[in-house]
Amino acid sequence: MDVNIGEWISKRARLYPERPFLREEDGREFNNRTFNRRVNRMAHALEQLGLVKGDRIAALMTNSSEFLEIFFACAKTGVIMVPLNFRLAAPELIYIVRDSAPGALIYTSDFAEKIIAIKAADLPLVSYFRHGGQNLPDDPTLSDLTAPLPEDEPMPAAEVTLNDPLFIMYTSGTTGDPKGAMLSHGNILFGAIHSLVGYGMDKTFKSLVVAPLFHIGALAASATPVIYAGGSLILKSFYNASEVIKLIVREKINYMFAVPVMFQLMAKSDEWDKADFSHVHYFISGGAPIPVEVIRKYQDEKGIGFVQGYGLTETGRLTSLDLEDSISKAGSVGKEVFHIDLRIVDNDGRDVPSGKPGEIIVRGPNVFLGYWNKPAETAEAMADGWFHTSDMGQRDGDGFVYIIGRKQELIISSGENIYPAEVERAIQTLPQVKEAAAVAMPDPAKRGEVVAAFVSLQQGQAMTEEDLINALQGQIAHFKIPKRVFFLDDFPRNATGKILKRELQKHFTTEEA
Repeated sequence: MDVNIGEWISKRARLYPERPFLREEDGREFNNRTFNRRVNRMAHALEQLGLVKGDRIAALMTNSSEFLEIFFACAKTGVIMVPLNFRLAAPELIYIVRDSAPGALIYTSDFAEKIIAIKAADLPLVSYFRHGGQNLPDDPTLSDLTAPLPEDEPMPAAEVTLNDPLFIMYTSGTTGDPKGAMLSHGNILFGAIHSLVGYGMDKTFKSLVVAPLFHIGALAASATPVIYAGGSLILKSFYNASEVIKLIVREKINYMFAVPVMFQLMAKSDEWDKADFSHVHYFISGGAPIPVEVIRKYQDEKGIGFVQGYGLTETGRLTSLDLEDSISKAGSVGKEVFHIDLRIVDNDGRDVPSGKPGEIIVRGPNVFLGYWNKPAETAEAMADGWFHTSDMGQRDGDGFVYIIGRKQELIISSGENIYPAEVERAIQTLPQVKEAAAVAMPDPAKRGEVVAAFVSLQQGQAMTEEDLINALQGQIAHFKIPKRVFFLDDFPRNATGKILKRELQKHFTTEEA
């Protein structure tokens, strides 16, 4: 019989009942035995709601024990969790709830206004439950639902295996309506295996979970690998960089996953200089490229290295750039993880040689089951048995992979292909520059498209458009040099910290108007 993900919790409770499992920032803490009992009560609650294997339950929640209790209760029963991004606007949430058709929605009371909007959309939801707070008192609380229920292991009517879907996580929708990626128990298992094999995680590891668990990065990098290894979690919201540093020091945290902007804020906080990170094995950065200067600051001033990688909602982590290569191969996402096959191919599906760009395609036990209710999109993405990422990349002579942009972001200027990441890397080598994004700017009279760059400068630095363009002469091909440069204090970003280039391109629409 397959060991499904829910059985991780049952087995931990049997083998090491007194070991710590989780602590929250408000002081609540649970050992393996207690957490398993809470998961079991939640599983019985799903049964009481009439939810069975294949049904969905949605969660609009901040990081909490209850979020993970729902996750593992779904794993034990075969119910499919739909984590909702609480940073989305109400219409976006309504689209996802309508698409996934959950039988119940559990929400943190902070999001009452969004819940009111979802209810007003008259979706065919059976029931709503609030976690904490006094908002929307007509909805029963989650604790009232679970408290009277038994703590024994649930006995689902149908076996739950590694091939079954565990949750549906919606993509950011940067190229259209969000698509629900169905991730299986096996996908999460192999994501954890890659962390143990690649990063050496074991039962002594203590992870600080600050990134939101509705996102694949936090769930599959911060939480599930450590749980699989037998370690423990500290849950906290990232809203104050100094407080996060204090917690890392006080709790002797071994590692933390976060997006680059979080690490940048920490390095600028009042607590940075006196912080002792001697117990930190490494930090994991994801969601967007981390500037080399940030890597160097952590390495030089705190002796801490970054493990970086490349992954997608549909696949989890696909590559890893190890600690020893983080400086010498800065800009690379590393090499593929152990159980993944990764190819870089041209438009005809043929492998391209080193140094040549192509689309990244992958296969392996990380790769998702498909898109919820979207068979045509699934078939297109999984052509010939390989998942087509729509990301453009290339390998260097040592086999390290570099991401050079999205297929849709390709800039074609007078027939020349320009990949935004090439331009961005060149700009970011300039000492005055903090961050850069390259996008296509319409040039209908001459070249069709040209490169425009949006740039934020280091604090206290000054630079003109002419200065920057001149500094790039000889660094990249002339046709790749931006024709316009726009300076910004900060960039529009999505929930993971990625720059929203479609928002930047609206600048040109506004200019034309």
